[in-house]
Amino acid sequence: MSIGLHQPLTVAQTITPVEARQDLGFLKRKLDLLHPGMGFYTPQFRMEQLYDSLYNRLTAPMDYLAFFHHVSPLVTALKDGHTNLNHRKNFIGRSTRFIPFFIRPVGDEYFISHNVSADTSLKRGAELLTINNRPVADLHRELMEYDHSGSDGDNLTGRRQWSLVQFADYYAAWFGSADSISITYRSTADTLIRQTRVRCSTLNSFRATLHKRYQYELDTRPNLSVRVVDSLTRTAVLRVSSFMGVKKMDPFQWAFNRRLKQSFRAIKRQNIQNLVVDMQGNGGGIVMNSARLLRYWMPGSFSVMEHEEMKSAARAELVTRWNPLSALNFSMRYRSTRSGGFVSRSARHRYRPYHRKAFTGNLYFMMNGASFSAATSVLAKTLDAGMGTFVGEASGSAYWGDFAGHFKTVTLPNSRMQVRIPLKKLIHSVGADRANGFTVEPDFTVTRTYDDVLTNRDYVLAYTLRLIREGIVIRPGLSSLDKQPVRSRPLQASR
Repeated sequence: MSIGLHQPLTVAQTITPVEARQDLGFLKRKLDLLHPGMGFYTPQFRMEQLYDSLYNRLTAPMDYLAFFHHVSPLVTALKDGHTNLNHRKNFIGRSTRFIPFFIRPVGDEYFISHNVSADTSLKRGAELLTINNRPVADLHRELMEYDHSGSDGDNLTGRRQWSLVQFADYYAAWFGSADSISITYRSTADTLIRQTRVRCSTLNSFRATLHKRYQYELDTRPNLSVRVVDSLTRTAVLRVSSFMGVKKMDPFQWAFNRRLKQSFRAIKRQNIQNLVVDMQGNGGGIVMNSARLLRYWMPGSFSVMEHEEMKSAARAELVTRWNPLSALNFSMRYRSTRSGGFVSRSARHRYRPYHRKAFTGNLYFMMNGASFSAATSVLAKTLDAGMGTFVGEASGSAYWGDFAGHFKTVTLPNSRMQVRIPLKKLIHSVGADRANGFTVEPDFTVTRTYDDVLTNRDYVLAYTLRLIREGIVIRPGLSSLDKQPVRSRPLQASR
């Protein structure tokens, strides 16, 4: 996500009009040079109009946070969940204070699910109405608009998911640190609107109190863990929280692969017939690891990506002077195009599925808006193969693919804000006629109820288990499919 943990400047920084225009122009040039999606979701002429409008309004000095707000629309207009506007280093840190709640929505209302403030009278299930005299719904909409991280195109699920899961981070990044906030709320089973002021928490205090009060509710399942949840229906949950590597120094991802093998050995040993793959909150990671997971159920050899391309200027970011082999490696992996850019020589690398190790039962996927990037790649490939039952809400990334692969973080010269820019356009090896929406859409949309807030219930899992017990399968497992390879067709992403 684009919101990091940094510390507000003790001395306010003022950005002059000249400095602001230099920064905005610098950012626009970098986006034009490097970003493979300029003009993709928002037409190029609209991007130019927006830039001109933002540039021409820079006529007076402004403080750092106001300039952060001013730059944000140019980044969000890309509608690319991998492009992030970040604060300068040391903007938020140890002494920053955060809103001391976890907030969860039910319909159009917002409720406190976890309270780490000193005021313990604020119980779970209290309806939070306003923060500093602003309706929570209005604040949520504003935070969703300023940061498109984790959501591609006009999809809202990723923005909605992250801006609530990380509401305290988003609030501090957009409005700055605050010692305390004024709130109005309604207690559980009470119609009286109450008002109080609560002191905000530092990050360390937030974490310590959360662990003390809610330690038995925190999700401590390790990535790729397996647990049997229903022995009668032979159902297990495989938690796939990330496709990032298990170890930092592991270029071939052997540790991830070993742990994945251990998980599927356990699944086979316990004769699991219904496998629930939990990819809620999985923000992605390494494509090779997502392909390794797919090998355990795909019906035939497959490619994850059909096409990878980047702009000409991206070469300078991948070829470095300090690594004399980088130029050779680049020429072996990419070839130039007539348009002056580069395409991958091995984008269509094919993976062979496991046969003896394959899971042949029914697959169920739990997903939400934070199932992004490589997680959406797994969902899209499985849907394209005609497999799986999808439960929850639409994923954050597009079915066709995304802008990712390699990244360049640029620092604006005066404000020192940072923007992460993806360098590659990655197109999934999927058929357009297999899509069930712009993203991968759920077969069964599941939403939280007020009782779910009160009990902290895993409502998506509860719904999935009900489907399994009732024998509801939208797309059969491998044992029911014709085991001939599914031919992948390139998807022509519409603009």
